[in-house]
Amino acid sequence: MKDVSNKLIQLTRDFNSEIENVRSLIKDDIYIYNPLNYASKMVEAYIREYAFSPTKYLFLGMNPGPFGMAQTGIPFGEVNAVKNYLKIEETIYSPKKEHPNRKVEGLEIKRSEISGLRFWSLLEKHYPNAKDMKGEIYVANYCPLLFLSPVKTARNITPDKLSKDTRALLYKVCDKYLFDTIDLLNCEKLIGVGKFAQSKLKNDKIPYYSILHPSPASPLANKGWVEKAEEQLKDIGVL
Repeated sequence: MKDVSNKLIQLTRDFNSEIENVRSLIKDDIYIYNPLNYASKMVEAYIREYAFSPTKYLFLGMNPGPFGMAQTGIPFGEVNAVKNYLKIEETIYSPKKEHPNRKVEGLEIKRSEISGLRFWSLLEKHYPNAKDMKGEIYVANYCPLLFLSPVKTARNITPDKLSKDTRALLYKVCDKYLFDTIDLLNCEKLIGVGKFAQSKLKNDKIPYYSILHPSPASPLANKGWVEKAEEQLKDIGVL
């Protein structure tokens, strides 16, 4: 439904303006990447191709990984999954201020994001043609910003580790965009990828659940994540 994707694109543009206002108020000594800006062509191509109403299941991640969505603009955006499965290739620019050890290489990046590789491999197993997900599954991220420590290792800082004042500013606009998206897509069930994402889906109208996060930092996820997630999704009634 073209009308739905156009509405979600406009919602996303408005959300981006609000996120940029929040970013200007953040006083933490960190690098902040906003792929809604420098990868906007990718973001909007993804929405045009995969946003549909009604959509049965919305999957929600936390925020971009440095080698996934921060590079491609797509939730859990492992570069090979984006190019070869989702088949989205648009121009990607660079953030205005980059950490010297975390450059945005876009679709040219050679490093794979393990979380994204695992996540999209699961969906590809059940939807060999990504376009068959339309009306079934839509994947989103709660917060569009990547936060990096200024130290040499460019340590990834998740939103829950930000200062209390920053979280309050950020969560307010992210909450609104999330539930505007859910309402627009008329979702039946909401699935948080990890407990943080599930906590952001809490509501009184639509059933919400969680599955194990595919992060390689999780010992459980490193032992057959796809199979574990499949079992959880069967219990939820998604697969």
